[in-house]
Amino acid sequence: MSIHLSSEGQLRRVVLSCDVAGCPVQIEPPAIERWRSDADARSWARDHAGGWTSDPSRQTDYCTEHAAFSIAPVGGPIPPRPTAAARDSAGNPLNRDEYAALLRTQLDVTAPTGQPVLLTAAQAAVASQLLDELAGVYRGESLATLAHDLSVLMDRRRSA
Repeated sequence: MSIHLSSEGQLRRVVLSCDVAGCPVQIEPPAIERWRSDADARSWARDHAGGWTSDPSRQTDYCTEHAAFSIAPVGGPIPPRPTAAARDSAGNPLNRDEYAALLRTQLDVTAPTGQPVLLTAAQAAVASQLLDELAGVYRGESLATLAHDLSVLMDRRRSA
């Protein structure tokens, strides 16, 4: 794994190593709170490593010099990306990109009475934050973009 976690003291230290064979480049982004999960610490480090890129499907990280290695080959097969919870009628996970497209089309449909369903400000804020978490998990995918767009729509206090 290219990320090393240690929880010495009050902060969790994360070190990213470039995954290109023979590349000695490492970076240590700012530390994060000790109580954060490993996945959250990895995400934090990747978000705060300026110029670095990652390939979520291969769980690899690349320094600025080798950033092109995180780009999938053009025309190559796209590995399946199943949903974690959404299933079809047979119980099989859905493709995340197809699921995101289906959800986007549902956004255009109004409630049966023709009136939109309203949430309280607190409900919208909580839903917005949950959508941001989803966007962080599926970073770089169409499902993440949809989650982020809807989160911003629900919480108009911030910009896209």
